[in-house]
Amino acid sequence: MPARRGTPSWALRRTGKVVVAGGGPAAISAVEELRARGFVGGITVLCGEPTPPYDRTECSKGLIDGHRRPADAALTLPTGAHWRLGERAVEVDPVLRVVTSSAGTDYRYDGLVIATGTRSDIPEGWPVDGAGVFQLRTVNDALAIRRAMRGAGKVAIIGGGLTGCELACGVLQTAREAVIVDGHRTLLGDAVGAELGALVTSEHRTAGIETVLGRAVTDIGRRGGRFRLRLDDGDTVSADMVVLAAGQTPDTGWLDGTGFDLADGVLCDEALRVVGGDGTVVAAGAVARWPNLRYGAAASRSGHWVAAMEQGCAAARTLLAGDDNAEPFTLVPRYSSHQYRLRLQVAGRPDLADDVRLARLRQGRHGPARAGVVATYHRDERLVGVAAINAPGQFGAAVRSHYAEGLDVTLIADMVAAAEAAEAEAAEAARVAAPRIEEVVGDFAYASV
Repeated sequence: MPARRGTPSWALRRTGKVVVAGGGPAAISAVEELRARGFVGGITVLCGEPTPPYDRTECSKGLIDGHRRPADAALTLPTGAHWRLGERAVEVDPVLRVVTSSAGTDYRYDGLVIATGTRSDIPEGWPVDGAGVFQLRTVNDALAIRRAMRGAGKVAIIGGGLTGCELACGVLQTAREAVIVDGHRTLLGDAVGAELGALVTSEHRTAGIETVLGRAVTDIGRRGGRFRLRLDDGDTVSADMVVLAAGQTPDTGWLDGTGFDLADGVLCDEALRVVGGDGTVVAAGAVARWPNLRYGAAASRSGHWVAAMEQGCAAARTLLAGDDNAEPFTLVPRYSSHQYRLRLQVAGRPDLADDVRLARLRQGRHGPARAGVVATYHRDERLVGVAAINAPGQFGAAVRSHYAEGLDVTLIADMVAAAEAAEAEAAEAARVAAPRIEEVVGDFAYASV
């Protein structure tokens, strides 16, 4: 069912009332775009956290190892909006166009931006937020984990995705032990696939991070003053504290009863209008599921920082378009992550690939990941994603080609070879030949877990 489109008077006059539910990057960019496009009406932002908006990515990085303070992660609030900190949206009536907040206040709107992101999906019975067991979602969570680490020798992390890996590296930086438990065969399996994930796993193990992979945690208990994580094979993992860094689900509970499709986030059309709405409701950020036409007509979500900012801007433009035809919003998802000695960069949709090709830099230098590697992800011979570890130059060139949709793995190999030749010539004049580029397709050729 397509989104119903209306022509609210505020869309023509650039006046009226807009409510933004959420306080993250999608909400901030939506406010900024509304003002930049000439909207002069009232904007109310319902930010569920009591603190002003901040860079949430720092929660698993600098705030853990002590290199950053909360003030360093703070974001600048856009002017021209009423920010209701600690007040979240709990209900909406799309017919009356009213949002009810956790303070019991009703906010009428002419336009609504849904940007509530995700929430932790904690298994029933797990003692999260009790003494020694934490979730990692907010800046206060990060600070609580940092304080608890003072008396801990070993930290168990449930989840081997980006957050879990970054957290483990931060724990290692504080001279404590870290163990990651995850159901995939490799770390970062969902993010970059098994091939590149195997290289990351090998490097993190070499650095001293313990991994328990292919296993799920079924229960958390205590014995002898330590936590015991019981696994699905009957084995156990012991640690002084536990952090849940997995299990995020779209925060859509407050939309129950609206008639919107909430199967996996809130379903939107190609311009981020909420399907089943009247054209005055849009969504952005990790809560929005929309058909990114660059990768096909299937609706999906993108939960990364840059994507949320770009979606917020696009949702604002669609809201102001009213009954006019808003442009479809297409996006190349992209993000980066620093993990110990590894710089990971990803663009596109690696999860769609049916063929993964790796090109390795600097043969024989350190492990394959530290030495540099570029991966291209293909589906039906079409490039759908690029990832690189410790190869920022090659990654940048590959991404530019991806935007132009003209990248071939041969081009990657040529770029790597050129970089290797320049490095070899500068390091030692006698080395006149560029190192061979090893291209690996399919199974792991130079990494084992």
